[in-house]
Amino acid sequence: DVLSYLRAQQKSTDTYRAESIMDYWVEDERVKGVVLILGKRGAKVRFNALNPTGEMVAVDLACDGDQFHFVDTNNNCVLWGPCNENSIAQLLRVSLAPDDFMLLALGSTPLIPHLTGTLKWNGARGLEELVLLGKNGEVQTIALKGTSGEWKVISSQVKDSTGKVDWTLTNKNFKTVKDAAGKQYILPGKTRFQQPKYKADLIVTWKERKLGIELADKKFHLELPSGLPECR
Repeated sequence: DVLSYLRAQQKSTDTYRAESIMDYWVEDERVKGVVLILGKRGAKVRFNALNPTGEMVAVDLACDGDQFHFVDTNNNCVLWGPCNENSIAQLLRVSLAPDDFMLLALGSTPLIPHLTGTLKWNGARGLEELVLLGKNGEVQTIALKGTSGEWKVISSQVKDSTGKVDWTLTNKNFKTVKDAAGKQYILPGKTRFQQPKYKADLIVTWKERKLGIELADKKFHLELPSGLPECR
């Protein structure tokens, strides 16, 4: 029943637009700034990272479902390649598929392919824990809080077959958001996604989200300026 709820939640909308403040690592420097996001199911996502000194776009990243294109205005360089889990890493340093990033915006979690699942009560945390055993020995533990027939994803963590943490997701500061049709969603106000193997740590403070809006596919197409070198 809980898995069915999570899967239905993940398919509840096909589009979103968000304004956020993101805090993340770029090499050895911590960066914090406003990032505007568009998302559409089918590996379509667009990020505009604004320059801290104004509202000019410093970095533009677009995935059109097939290819990604990336323009770094500050460093006058470009990148391109297949649209996959490494595309978002060009900007935010976390390896996360575009449709999985959409799950973060919806307050949900990616789910590993699994053989078995168990649900148990964690009295110390006051939360239900859904534990999924993957096909290759990996384990995912999802902590949930039930409220009025709905489940909030408080945290989600995946460990590999050796017990090392692959990634950890945490949500807090939940609020109610209505989509374009008036349907209500309970979404986190802050999301954190960490990947120890990449030394990646992304904190997203969601300022505004609009769900179920019309988004034309051309929004996810970015023409690269000619004559600029490839980013390192």
